[in-house]
Amino acid sequence: MDDTLPRVARVVVASPLPQLDRELEYEIPVELRGSIGVGMRVAVPLRTSNRQLQGFVVAVERVAEYTGKLAPIIELVSTARVLTPEIAGLARAVADRQAGCAADVLRLAIPARSVRVEQRWLEARAQAAPATAEAPGGEDAPSSDADEPASIADELHDAPEATLAPMYGAEAADLLGRGPAARFAVDAPVGVDGGVPRSLLALAAISAVRVAAGQSVILAVPDYRDVELALRALGRFLDAGRVRRLDTRAKPADRYAAFLACLDETPGVVVGTRSVIYAPASNLGAVLVWDDGDESFTEQLAPYASTRDVALLRAERESLTLIFAAHTPSLEVARLVGMRWLTPVPLARPEAPKVISGSQALAEETPAAHARIPALAWQEARRALEHGPVLLQVVRAGYIPSLSCARCRTPARCTVCGGALEYSRPGAPPSCRVCDALHPEWQCPECGDRRLRNTSLGAERTAEELGRAFPGTRVVVADGASETVTIDDRPCLVVATRGAEPVPSSGYAGIVLLDTERSLAQERLDAGVDALRGWSNAAALASGGAKVVIVGADNPAAHALRTWQQPAFSTRELEERRDLHFPPAIRVAAISGSDEEVRHAIASVEASAELKQAGAMQILGPTPQEVGSRAVLKFSYSLGAPLAKLLKSELVRAATSRRPRVAGRGGGHASTLRVRFDPPGIF
Repeated sequence: MDDTLPRVARVVVASPLPQLDRELEYEIPVELRGSIGVGMRVAVPLRTSNRQLQGFVVAVERVAEYTGKLAPIIELVSTARVLTPEIAGLARAVADRQAGCAADVLRLAIPARSVRVEQRWLEARAQAAPATAEAPGGEDAPSSDADEPASIADELHDAPEATLAPMYGAEAADLLGRGPAARFAVDAPVGVDGGVPRSLLALAAISAVRVAAGQSVILAVPDYRDVELALRALGRFLDAGRVRRLDTRAKPADRYAAFLACLDETPGVVVGTRSVIYAPASNLGAVLVWDDGDESFTEQLAPYASTRDVALLRAERESLTLIFAAHTPSLEVARLVGMRWLTPVPLARPEAPKVISGSQALAEETPAAHARIPALAWQEARRALEHGPVLLQVVRAGYIPSLSCARCRTPARCTVCGGALEYSRPGAPPSCRVCDALHPEWQCPECGDRRLRNTSLGAERTAEELGRAFPGTRVVVADGASETVTIDDRPCLVVATRGAEPVPSSGYAGIVLLDTERSLAQERLDAGVDALRGWSNAAALASGGAKVVIVGADNPAAHALRTWQQPAFSTRELEERRDLHFPPAIRVAAISGSDEEVRHAIASVEASAELKQAGAMQILGPTPQEVGSRAVLKFSYSLGAPLAKLLKSELVRAATSRRPRVAGRGGGHASTLRVRFDPPGIF
């Protein structure tokens, strides 16, 4: 046996236990030396619980750091190098920032394995392998195809430069630059071109230029509708073989096949939703994020890192060009622009839909001025229907999603779980939106009345009313459950919830934004900026010359929409939050768990000399919850790293200090301590 071969493998095991969140050393068995390499899946023993786990090899070495006897690797699960060094480093950085585990990040980054798909991919790579052999335990040999970029440029269907130049003028050269990595906050163009929003066409053009230069690009979009539209936009410039769809909605085998395709050396564009930010794209040159403030980019699984934060980390680590594009910049992007960390890129010529107020257009205070759909909105909808489809954006899906007592206005609640009651369809009894329990005999707990009144109307009820008001007109309902992504230009009424608006071939002939005051009345700090984002994205789908009617009283968000000054609105909102010490001017962490665990964590924070020296921190709580308690920490960005390190140690302490269970005597408990940095909607 060759003594120069690596004998030790450093492995990240697939375990959410914080005490195992480190690289563990294992002996490479003699029969596997020369076969195990970085990025491969292996099975390893876990001595503490007498079981085995799978993991990923992140390094192979000849000598171990541990001086004792190492446990041997049980099995080489796969020779596919699915974990690249870049993604391994990114996972570690994300976990450290969020006080989480790298294994949880890798679960998001690497899809579930399909043996059949992987075997086909390995066979294809073996057949196409270059003459230079791959070194055992090392990295893949780089491709030497120097003519690749020129051949890709010949593949381009349309000229991306010609698409971008009218939009951004001289600034287009910066967006298309192939030089040092840059970071931009881009104002998105409005309008629709051939069933594709011009905003996505701009990003597709930027991506195509990068691919023609031999670089790969990651394009992250909020949901599957945007994925479909982005694929259409990219199809204007690139062959289908240059575009990879990494979408969580795909079947497991298809998703794994797309993931493996990202590992190939062929430059291309990887399109997908939030987890696409972890795609192992070869020769990655740029990361593009469309509408980063969309709630779909909020990760629901530990360690809860948003797509925007991961994009920032990855761009910094790999020296990538980073572009955030939106009609309404997020407050986080506005903060980075204010710090000059992002360079703003405005449109060459101001582009704005024609937005008018449906309520204030009536000179006198009449009931019609305060109707849900004022007279002006009806008139504009009728006029626009003569030319094409008309969009009516509503806040809520369903039929009648909110009910209250007709006498005292007390919200109607489920007697089983406390959820809100709704009418799910015409003639149906009240039912719970959470547990679906029926309440045909509902009685108000405050006044005893049995009558119910509507407090809001959903998309389906709105569509029903419009069908009666516009007999013979086709009515399309598009909400979260709808799969409608595009429609043709035939006249119709489209009732859509925010973010679910289908895109017409030439844009909407008219747009009416309903329930705007209800959007702003939500008890959330982000209600205003989220409402403006939804209104702006809908208004941007208007065809040239079409009118956008916004229904409701005047307010700062509505004024920003009418003047199309969304960046100024975000900047003002950020300044107000800076004065009040609210995110994203500062950062926030939520600590939850048993009363004892939360108190211990807070005591450790208060006793930390490093945190005291680094800056001020505000601790809110602990406050009782349904189970245990919760504390909220408000702190400056400079405290992020030391606080995450300290709270991670608290998670390890809580997980390892539980009393072991003794057979027949009970006892023992799993730690309930949880830490979440930058939780959305906490204020």
